[in-house]
Amino acid sequence: MAGRWKKAGDEVKRLITPGVIEDFLRIIRPYISEETGVIEDQLRRDRIWHYPVEAVREVIVNALAHRDWTRSVDIEVSVYSDRLEVISPGAFQNSMTVEKMIAGQRAPRNPLVVEVLKDYGYVDARGMGIRTKVIPLMRRQNRTEPLFEATDDFLKTTLFRGPTKPSES
Repeated sequence: MAGRWKKAGDEVKRLITPGVIEDFLRIIRPYISEETGVIEDQLRRDRIWHYPVEAVREVIVNALAHRDWTRSVDIEVSVYSDRLEVISPGAFQNSMTVEKMIAGQRAPRNPLVVEVLKDYGYVDARGMGIRTKVIPLMRRQNRTEPLFEATDDFLKTTLFRGPTKPSES
């Protein structure tokens, strides 16, 4: 599930074996970005991202960390011409609501999964990713608000495609 990283001394950590999250981002990349006709200084084409990559990553990590693992239903990711949707199986626990989630209230459904994701550097376990990453990044890059829809069966997160700009990475 998690990628393996190696860090020796003062080196920057390097991905040795990709995990589910890295594989997902590699597979979905052609559907959420495109190359421009512009060649940059290193003779590579600029890339335009239709969604902030960190926001997409956060939504996927949240779907893995907080889904109801007792249900034999997959996490569903759909890319349309104007939006990306991620459906995570399971209702909110106890009194959690979309409003409380946006405000940063924590209610981890799977604390062990969250701890593993924390140990591998995918989350910081503060429960603030929607509030501090997804919403501000979507506002900044796409000038849109993410939509969160909770039912008794799932949480659907919709990221809307907005104006694009070349990537800086």
